[in-house]
Amino acid sequence: MGKKKSGSKTAKRIVAENTIRKIAERDGVSTEYVRKQMQIAMLNGLCSTDPKVKAFWDAVPCEKDIPTPEELILYISEMVRRKKII
Repeated sequence: MGKKKSGSKTAKRIVAENTIRKIAERDGVSTEYVRKQMQIAMLNGLCSTDPKVKAFWDAVPCEKDIPTPEELILYISEMVRRKKII
């Protein structure tokens, strides 16, 4: 974890933010609530001792030690785009 990437707000990052907004609208909750729930789920995954799960999280590019929900969305969407399904 902690792999650096460009810090500017790219079009892809805006798409990830819009994805969170759409989930919030669909579920009738705030975007902050969606982010918080994603962070809780992500922390559960990050704490796993399973080597395959650890390898997945180590592969997620992020600016800090723990990926943001947006960084995770971008990573997974790129995997799906390349058909390297998780």
